[in-house]
Amino acid sequence: MISGFPSPAQGYESKTIDLNSVLIQHPSATVFMQIESSSYRNMGIYNGDLLIIDRAKPVNPNSLVVYESDGHFVLGRVYNIKQETIITGTITHVIHTVKES
Repeated sequence: MISGFPSPAQGYESKTIDLNSVLIQHPSATVFMQIESSSYRNMGIYNGDLLIIDRAKPVNPNSLVVYESDGHFVLGRVYNIKQETIITGTITHVIHTVKES
């Protein structure tokens, strides 16, 4: 089909984004986790979302982390968890699929 307007992508066909270099700072310490719960909607994390977790990134009181609780992995802010809790890693990115209605 021919239209009177050029493609917005014209000139960018050969340029690619390497998601590994953009999203992952510490490749050997990075893991992925897919959420199978609706419990984290208040955090903007939904069932089916993919988390990128960096186990080497330092945590601060406001960091969103994955930690172990009663044999399960749980998400939370550092300031809300007990001091003796084992933190698995810091969540650096949440990849959310936009669903069509």
